[in-house]
Amino acid sequence: MMKFFRKHKKAVSPVIAVMLLVAVAVAAVGAYFIWFRSFQTQTQKGVQEASSGALGTGLQVVSFTDDGKVYYVVLKNTLSSGVLKFTGAKVNPPGTGNNLNSTFTDVSLNTGIVPGESKTYRLNPVGFSLATGKTRTFLLEANNSTVVTSVTYADS
Repeated sequence: MMKFFRKHKKAVSPVIAVMLLVAVAVAAVGAYFIWFRSFQTQTQKGVQEASSGALGTGLQVVSFTDDGKVYYVVLKNTLSSGVLKFTGAKVNPPGTGNNLNSTFTDVSLNTGIVPGESKTYRLNPVGFSLATGKTRTFLLEANNSTVVTSVTYADS
């Protein structure tokens, strides 16, 4: 009986075993990456909500994203009255090579943000480029620095 099992014993070839091992490893890394990105997004949203709500300035950061070259910030006027005009942004750490050029994604945005309304602004880095995972703190100003809020963001 033992001779029968030895003759008909089938095993997985080493080449197929290595291919299966690599496939499982790639799948595990992919799953980890997806989990990490969702965790990072949740953390960023929590930081944004805390930073905009804690200061109570009337200028709320709804979202802050980037496309690898430019930052996009959605700002909301939470005041009951009065138009907020977004006048600029500063990035921390300050100094040479850490400046932002605030441009408008739409010319009509230059008119300001009325109470309860949100608008998207484009922030162009000047003297530095975005680096994946680099955490920066932004100081967002409206009405010539009379209304200020901050947000911490990690480049994606």
